Amino acid sequence: MQRVLGRFQDDILSELRRVLAGADADPLTRPFYGQMAYHLGWVDAQFQPLAQPATGKLLRPALVLWSCQLAARAAGADAVTQRQRHHQALPAAAAVELVHNFSLIHDDIEDGDRLRHGRPALWCVWGEPQAINTGDGMFALARLALWESVARGLSAKKAITLASLLDATCLRLCEGQYRDMAAEASDDVTPDLYLDMIARKTAALMRAATTIGGTIGAPASKAIPAALAQFGQALGLAFQMRDDLLGIWAAHSELGKSPAGDLRRKKVTLPVIHALAHAPAADRARLRAIYRASEAPSDADIAYLLDVLEQTSHAWCRAQLAAQCAAAQTALTHACGPASGSDAAEALRALVAYIAIAARA
Repeated sequence: MQRVLGRFQDDILSELRRVLAGADADPLTRPFYGQMAYHLGWVDAQFQPLAQPATGKLLRPALVLWSCQLAARAAGADAVTQRQRHHQALPAAAAVELVHNFSLIHDDIEDGDRLRHGRPALWCVWGEPQAINTGDGMFALARLALWESVARGLSAKKAITLASLLDATCLRLCEGQYRDMAAEASDDVTPDLYLDMIARKTAALMRAATTIGGTIGAPASKAIPAALAQFGQALGLAFQMRDDLLGIWAAHSELGKSPAGDLRRKKVTLPVIHALAHAPAADRARLRAIYRASEAPSDADIAYLLDVLEQTSHAWCRAQLAAQCAAAQTALTHACGPASGSDAAEALRALVAYIAIAARA
C-alpha cells in the first residue's frame, strides 16, 4: 500500500502547491491561503513549514492518476502519450483532493470534531466563520484547478464534461452530509438508507476520481471510463465499510483506530444500524438506551454492545464488504482489457485486496 499510495505523492503535492501558489498573490490574503496550507498539513498555526508534513493518504488523487495510467494502457496509448495524459491528469488530481479537503473542513465544523490528523482542526484554531470561508475558498480553487488540464492539451469539450461531473459530485457530497446529520437525530435509519448515504458521502468522490482519470487516460473511449466509474463506486462503498468494521473491531491501533473506538464515541455506523434493525427486541431497546444516554458508555456497556454486534451484525457486515470488493475487482477486470498485467492494474487490485482484509477479520 505504501507503494500504491506513494507512487504519485510527489507529483500530487507539487501540483497542489502550484495551485495554491498561483492563487496566493496578495499579501493581504496570505493568511487565507495559509489556513489552507495548515489544513493540508504543510505548515503550523504560525504558517511555518513543518519538518514532517502531515499530508494524509492522498488516496483520491492517486486514484485519478492510477486510473489515467490504466485507461491509457488499455486504450493502446504509447509511452509518450501516456506521459502526456498523466501531465493532463495532474490538475484534475489536485482538484479532486481539494474537493475532498473542502468537505473535511466543513465536516469538522458540522460534526464538532476538534482534531484532524492529530492536530487542532482548522475551526478550532481560527474559529468557525474563518474555517467556513476557507472551506468555500478551497471549493472554488478546486474548480479553477481543473481548467489547467486544457492548457496541457485536454480538449475543452472533455474539460467541460469533467467540470460538470465534479460539480455534480460536490452536490452529492453535500447530500450525503445532510443525510448523515439527519440520521444522527433519528432511530429509523435502516442499512439500506445508510448505504445510500455513504454512496453519496464517500463513494461519489472515489467514483468521480476514477471516472476523471479514465476519461483523461482514454478520451476516445466510453467503455473504459464507465468501467472505472463502477470500480470507484464499489471501492468507495467498500472503503467506508472497512472503516466501520475497524472502528469497532480493530485489534490494535491502526490508521487512527482503536478497539471499540466508534462505540465509545457512540458513533452510528453500519454494524450498529444493522443491529438496531435485526437484533432481538430486548437488545435493540438496550442498544438505543445506551446510545441515547447523556453519559459515555461504561466498560460493561461496551462489552455488551460488542457481544450483541458480534452475534447479530459482524458476519453480515463482513459479507457486505466482501461483496463490494468483488464488484470492484469485476469492474476493474472490465476496464483493463490488454492492460491487465500493467503496473496500474496491479496497483488498483492491491488497493482492493488491502480493503478486503477487513472482511476476513
